[in-house]
Amino acid sequence: FMREEMAQREAAELRRGHRKPRSPHGWGLLEALWLLAFYEPVVTEGHLRRKNLEFIFIRFSAWEFAGCDKLWAGLVTTLCHHVRQHFGALPLSVFHVLGSRPRFASGFSQREWVLKKGTCLRLWGLLLVLAVGIAILLVALLVPGIKDHHALKVVGSAVASLSGSSLVLGALSILKNFLVSEKKKIERLTNSDRFAGQLGFMSKIRDEVEVLVDYLAFMEVFERRRLRVVLEITSLDLCYPEKVAGVFNAMATLLSDANAPFIFLLAVDPSVIVPCLEQTGCMKGLADNGYLYLNRAVTLPFSIPEMGARSRLRSVAAAIQTREDLMYRIIAGNVAKT
Repeated sequence: FMREEMAQREAAELRRGHRKPRSPHGWGLLEALWLLAFYEPVVTEGHLRRKNLEFIFIRFSAWEFAGCDKLWAGLVTTLCHHVRQHFGALPLSVFHVLGSRPRFASGFSQREWVLKKGTCLRLWGLLLVLAVGIAILLVALLVPGIKDHHALKVVGSAVASLSGSSLVLGALSILKNFLVSEKKKIERLTNSDRFAGQLGFMSKIRDEVEVLVDYLAFMEVFERRRLRVVLEITSLDLCYPEKVAGVFNAMATLLSDANAPFIFLLAVDPSVIVPCLEQTGCMKGLADNGYLYLNRAVTLPFSIPEMGARSRLRSVAAAIQTREDLMYRIIAGNVAKT
């Protein structure tokens, strides 16, 4: 159903004159890398009016991370891992080194990409200095009569090595981010006893989240569609009280940015979660009322009524019938093969 809805919205966007959405895979990867390196994305009014949405669904079972000391860190690492897996590791690695934060267009401008003049000038300058250094070095090595000048060889090799080292350092930074994912970075921080108790710990986590939000904004402009990351949080009512409060704090951290494209679907039993929250220190100032805290944390609360006896019987009968149909198909298939 969601795919049909997305296809209909893409067709509607094309009828309104918008260009076709693109993907950072295949040939689109080269275009994405080119734009990452030399262009700055601009969020225009036309982009904000786009109706074409793509939802990235991420399932987070809190029970799988209940054994770790920081359950909320598992939520952040799961988010980073799935976003990296969805778009690919190379574009995100290049964005860490060369990418820039998208800015909003002034007035009614519809220009979505602006050339990064500073980056281009620095790159051309490095290439020019590298070419000059190589030329001096070749002249000092090949031209008769100048081969004996040792100082010229030193100058040429020094200029070439300095300019080339800057390019190599940039490539090594991209390679480092390609090999060491955001998930591994956060796991190293959480495993570090020396750093976990310092104030800079949450700042590092916050920086990783901000980079991820800026990267999603870049991919929105590149793909010519709006992106929404939907995190489905389940099994939270099976964890310890202090870890439950940590997940709510992580949700507040991820949603603190007004432009963050995150949507949380929290499936919990309030009768279990509320006592957990009231046992922690996050209730100060709220009269120790867990329901009040939960109502403030959840924007759109709704409940599913308890299933009655008849509904349970119908569900069991449907499951049994489905199992019988499946067994019949397997037996019929085996008979046909023989």
